[in-house]
Amino acid sequence: MKPLDKRTLLAISLSFVLLVVYQTISDLYLAPPPVVQQTTEAAKETDTVKVVEPEQAKSVPIRTIDMPKDPQERRFEFDNGVIKGQISSLGGMLAELKFLKHFDKLQAEGGQPIQFMNNAGPHLFFEESGFLAEVGVELPTRNTQWQREGSGTVGPGVPLVLSWENSKGLRFEKVFSFEKGSYLFTTVDRVINKSAQPVTLFHFAHFVRIEPKAEDQQAMAISDFQGPMGYLDNVRVQHVYDDLKKHDQRTNGQDGWIGFSDKYFLAAIVPDLPGSTKKYYFDYDEPSHRTGVVTSKQEIQPNGQLEKKSRLFIGPKELNVLESLDLKLERSIDYGWFHFLAVPLVKILFFFNEFFHNFGIAIILLTVIIKLLFYPLATKSYRSMNAMKKLAPKMEELKKLYAHDKAMMQQETMKMYQENKVNPLGGCLPIVVQIPVFFALYKVLLLSIEMRHAPLFLWIHDLSVMDPYYVLPLLMGASMFVQTKLNPAPADPVQAKVMLFLPVIFTFMFLSFPAGLVMYWLVNNILSIAQQGYIMKQEA
Repeated sequence: MKPLDKRTLLAISLSFVLLVVYQTISDLYLAPPPVVQQTTEAAKETDTVKVVEPEQAKSVPIRTIDMPKDPQERRFEFDNGVIKGQISSLGGMLAELKFLKHFDKLQAEGGQPIQFMNNAGPHLFFEESGFLAEVGVELPTRNTQWQREGSGTVGPGVPLVLSWENSKGLRFEKVFSFEKGSYLFTTVDRVINKSAQPVTLFHFAHFVRIEPKAEDQQAMAISDFQGPMGYLDNVRVQHVYDDLKKHDQRTNGQDGWIGFSDKYFLAAIVPDLPGSTKKYYFDYDEPSHRTGVVTSKQEIQPNGQLEKKSRLFIGPKELNVLESLDLKLERSIDYGWFHFLAVPLVKILFFFNEFFHNFGIAIILLTVIIKLLFYPLATKSYRSMNAMKKLAPKMEELKKLYAHDKAMMQQETMKMYQENKVNPLGGCLPIVVQIPVFFALYKVLLLSIEMRHAPLFLWIHDLSVMDPYYVLPLLMGASMFVQTKLNPAPADPVQAKVMLFLPVIFTFMFLSFPAGLVMYWLVNNILSIAQQGYIMKQEA
């Protein structure tokens, strides 16, 4: 970053104002238009799916913590090394899930694995799937007791198989399959028609969740969208919880996923049969929200069977992991307007972290690279400022000479700039170019779960939260003050006082910023001071 003359400070101040406005408007008011609304009317005109699908699933009341526990319920535990949970025999639902590698707080402070899903209590969140049909077909419900087929500890290599038969010759089976060390697992719903009559069914899969309470937000901690979300036919679709309380949403689509996205974690259903039209739904059934998918109706002939497979991703939004799955789950992360800049930045951070195993060092090295890329611009900016400084006495003379004729003063000023080959905008343009990079890096450091609980050194145990002792913000403010003192004071005494006071304002702004972001700015300032000193020697 170039030396902080008054134009630069104005540009930086403006950049922060833009950052606040950008974050607030884009996250609160400029969310992508719900694509669902564009197809809702068309969906209403389709066949009986609009009557049969999610409405029947709503007819079963959600189990709450106040309901008596069914004495016949069994819980089947699974563990694949990164996720651990339970599948209930009651309804055959995914009842509990926790992350074994991610903790609610630092382990040194007694952190425990994050309990992400639970089918009871105020944080209700579970997944279920199955079949729907027209009136008269006996189907399993949330109160159905499923029986396990086989034995053994459920996990990699040992799927959980559940079965249930109705009184009319229909046999239903559920299969849960897990892979070691993966947040992606498979569910299969199968129905076998042993009756003498054909039966028509629809398949559904969805998450049911009570809206989570907002976390304590740091200053400027508005981040990516959190809530009901999908990525359908290459379009990001999202709906605010409160909006769904007013209107359910439906959309037809062929490919993609649907689920709930939090700041750091994602629960997504990826239905099988890509290329076939399916109906995706986002709705509210007090007190919970649902996101899910239902397929078109299919007829099963006597002695025939129907099998539907879904993949579930329930895990952290680690960019490299999501990209490796090739399911477009990485689109659950949106770095904003400068997404195209943020992705290579985060890739560079990961590259450095692989060598040093410290994201703090990775941030420092990334800052150095950014500084080197902008070095020519910063050099040009300083030289332009230095030239302006040399013209300051002449500028004061023009102000006195044409004190009552502003038009003539501007004309003579521009003439002076042309004669001396000085660009008055040269000091501001480089900082404008750097603003997108700052925005992109801000998003990267704020949204990347890789930074969560990532230590730096000594007292910095988590780069994603504020410095608990405010050391980095104070050092950053001090570095800004040094830069201000290195620059010539403005001729206007009021402006001079403002310039000196700006580091104090910025220090207070940075007090609650993530430590990783403050460190980036501090290192950037230190490098700028070194560059400024070097160029000043050359210009002396």
